[in-house]
Amino acid sequence: MKRWMCTLAAIAVTASLTGCNFSEKASGSSREAGSLKKLGKDEKATIKVLYYDKTSFYQQYGNLFMAKYPNIDVEVISNQGIYGAGKDPQEALIHLIDEEKPDVLLLNGSDQLEKFAQQGRLYALDDVIKQDKFDVEHILPATLDAIRLKGEGKLYGLSPDFYSQALYYNKDLFEQYGIEFPKNKMSWEDVINLAKRFPTDGQGDQRIYGFSAYSYMGEGVAYQYMNSIGTTLGLSFIDPEQMKLTIQTEAWKKALQLTVDSLKSGALYMPKSQTNSNETRMYEDYLKQNLFATGKVAMTIDGNYMIQTLQQAKDVLKDVKPVNWDIVTVPVDPQNPDFSNTVSVSNVFGINAQSPNTRAAWEFIKYINSDEFARVMSKSSSSLMTRTTYSKDKDGHNLEAFYLLKPNPDKNFTGYEKIPSSFYQPFTLLANQEIQAVIDGKKSADEALKTIQDKGQEQLVQAKQTDDALKESQSKPK
Repeated sequence: MKRWMCTLAAIAVTASLTGCNFSEKASGSSREAGSLKKLGKDEKATIKVLYYDKTSFYQQYGNLFMAKYPNIDVEVISNQGIYGAGKDPQEALIHLIDEEKPDVLLLNGSDQLEKFAQQGRLYALDDVIKQDKFDVEHILPATLDAIRLKGEGKLYGLSPDFYSQALYYNKDLFEQYGIEFPKNKMSWEDVINLAKRFPTDGQGDQRIYGFSAYSYMGEGVAYQYMNSIGTTLGLSFIDPEQMKLTIQTEAWKKALQLTVDSLKSGALYMPKSQTNSNETRMYEDYLKQNLFATGKVAMTIDGNYMIQTLQQAKDVLKDVKPVNWDIVTVPVDPQNPDFSNTVSVSNVFGINAQSPNTRAAWEFIKYINSDEFARVMSKSSSSLMTRTTYSKDKDGHNLEAFYLLKPNPDKNFTGYEKIPSSFYQPFTLLANQEIQAVIDGKKSADEALKTIQDKGQEQLVQAKQTDDALKESQSKPK
């Protein structure tokens, strides 16, 4: 549940940064590139880059770039510390950009990219890409399409990496029980039907589960299962524009019933209450909690960093048999099988339209999206590189499943910056309780959804009122 909550929080924070009302001087269409004069052989330049953290920036990008281009110095404008209780994230970001005037902007998420492009904050890269004959043919088309979609057909930035998830499966367990391997683009029903074919009668260390939604799971994951199924089918549980819950529908009822039936079958992992959650644990204990890495789960969904976790488990857990694993795509909507909400382009680098150092800024963006950079990073980084030449194989495993699906263009999360972050935790607890009541036979699916809708709406209204009151108190002069 923690990972799911973090995902929701990330959506809310990212979205909150997109609704910025920039100053009038930045309004209007984004700046067109045209021809850019190249830097002279001995010409010096300094660029400012807006990024999360100075140290991580230099480790990831800066050191390699400055070694390649010693005439271009890079300063990092960190956005750490500008957000916090009582601060408006939109105003904080605007103030930082207007005050520090970074040349390169890190755009967190496609919605922020869209807003910045619409409000004239970005420099269109299409012309300079053609001018420099920069190779974009070997950049994953789905990521370029996602960026163009938010720029009304133009490229207002490029991303050297992207995020994707896959369905991991334990080949040895499937072979042991004579079950055919998973395939790409299965539905949730397909995955759950495979999970149900594994035995459920084991005890203790002998207990095997067909599926766990994520490799690490805490208490109260019933809603996490239902939400994963629902969002795959394009459902949204809330309308942020109207500030109303939208979960009492037939479509969500089907997602709830599938969740309940699956959990009652015993094929899906349902963690028990944990004690001593604050107890200090060694890294070995942390790895042992990963049910897939310890061979207790036949299938799980996770990001590409799971590969590193599996390798670490192999190195550290000497008493655990290493997992013989492979991957296929995450479950998809059969009506929309080429797209997934788990694929995203979250780190897009664009050029500030007001930058006086456009050429130097472009040299930086061009380098971190180059074939040369991807070749170097593919040896050490766990990130999925958008330049695909060096990225579709890892330690003998084909990573194609991470690359097959496209980011979902549906705007399910548009406007989520308006939802108070304090709403999510109590709502999740409420939803978990109601789904558990259906599992226990104490309520019907209709009754549970009505309670989630009604009480959840009350929670939303209360959270909005509290949030508005806090903002009002912070805006008053001290």
